Amino acid sequence: MLMTEEKKNKLNMIFDTTLFVISMILQGVSWYLEEPDTERIAAIIRIVSYCLFTCAIFLLLLIEFRVAKRRIVKEQERITYARIACSLAGDYEKVYYLNTDDDSYVGYGTSDVGDEELQVLESGDDFYSDAKLKTARIIYNEDKDKVLAVLNKVNLRKSFDNKEVIQLNYRLLEDGEPLYYSLKVTQGHGEDDKYIIIGVKNVDAQTRRSIEESEAARRGMTYEKIMEALASSYEVLYYVNLETNEYTEYSSTEAYRKLDIGNHGNDFFAETQENMKRDIYPDDYQMMADVMDKNNLLEALSRDNFITVTYRLYINGEAEYVNLRAIRPKSDPNHIVVGVINVNETMKREQEYKERLDNMINVANRDALTGVKNKTAYNSMEEEINKLIAKDDAPEFAIVICDVNDLKVVNDTKGHKAGDEYIREACMIICRIYKHSPVFRVGGDEFAVVLKGDDFENRNALMLELRQQIYSNREENRVVVASGMSIYDPEKDKEMANVFERADQDMYNNKHDLKA
Repeated sequence: MLMTEEKKNKLNMIFDTTLFVISMILQGVSWYLEEPDTERIAAIIRIVSYCLFTCAIFLLLLIEFRVAKRRIVKEQERITYARIACSLAGDYEKVYYLNTDDDSYVGYGTSDVGDEELQVLESGDDFYSDAKLKTARIIYNEDKDKVLAVLNKVNLRKSFDNKEVIQLNYRLLEDGEPLYYSLKVTQGHGEDDKYIIIGVKNVDAQTRRSIEESEAARRGMTYEKIMEALASSYEVLYYVNLETNEYTEYSSTEAYRKLDIGNHGNDFFAETQENMKRDIYPDDYQMMADVMDKNNLLEALSRDNFITVTYRLYINGEAEYVNLRAIRPKSDPNHIVVGVINVNETMKREQEYKERLDNMINVANRDALTGVKNKTAYNSMEEEINKLIAKDDAPEFAIVICDVNDLKVVNDTKGHKAGDEYIREACMIICRIYKHSPVFRVGGDEFAVVLKGDDFENRNALMLELRQQIYSNREENRVVVASGMSIYDPEKDKEMANVFERADQDMYNNKHDLKA
């Protein structure tokens, strides 16, 4: 529109000049015709000349009036856009006023903190070239391309043609640190559509707060999904805030919900301590009260980052084994996750398996005739004690060796059943004397007793009691058992066999005495 107005003014000036020149020429012709016979024609030409001159003067005044009016309009435009820039500057740190005819621009803003007057901070003749240079210098490297894509003359025109809202968040480097800024571009309307206003605003604080909130929400959603996924494998899961003690519960089974524990609570540790008084099996209560004390739990998690404990819980009136597992995620140190899984069936199977295994081991280690432990069991004990001897950590102990006299005579004269009964009777005598020590049948007619504790302390009295009983049996023609004893000596015994050999030798000495 402005170019059309200028052309009109130029054409009007040419036309006005032409009228003025024609009027001058006609005036000269009228003077030339100033003769009596042409006076009438000269008068007419002079009148036309005056008319054209008057028209030229009028047209010149009109052109001057239009030019003056245009100056006033332009000044009003400048004032109007300055006011627009002023009003925008309340929300924006800087506002650019861009003329798309020649790409010239003016940047408005407050020069100092607290300065309420809008100042022209910068201006130039080529906004796009200057924007490119500034982008390369002060825009964060990863955001340069998208800023240049927006501040591109062709792209701006396309966006305006498509009625698009042009707004961009980017990072600007200040003192080497990236700060978030927002840029918004708007276009004038009607006759003012050649003007573009660009507002730049610091949004660092809002953007970082929004990022933190989004990250917190994302973490919350992530843990929510994790908890929901894990809940299918657990009776119940708790997501506990360590700062506030608030918690959320995720339960997958109806049985656990009957414990009257809500989906959300305000104090996980206090409520847990109260609930345990009602729900924990009495023998396990104190252990769990200690484990679930907040200070104890956090101290354990600080050492291992993960704890697990098995206890019994009343569910549907029955005591069932459950396993509690607690973890403090490294990515979320302000929370802990506590899960409870029912392991009752597993524990029952393990107990049954252990009982069967113990029974099998007991059978394998028992002498079928006498019921005492056999040679295999003795070998196992010997192996354990040898390990302790090697570590200089063996306890005090003594070995008693007993050998049944005349077993072959009984078998040959009275039969093997009588011989078996003879062995059982000898075994009962040994077991009655050594009530607190394991008795082993280590051979057909030989027994070993490993003395510990009270039997070790009273070893001499017990040996005297055994031999007095045997001497009495010999007089009554009953079972006779030769016996010998030796004490473990840490200074000279390198293995249990050393003690056994001395006890065996002592037994043979007693056997000789019994036969004398």
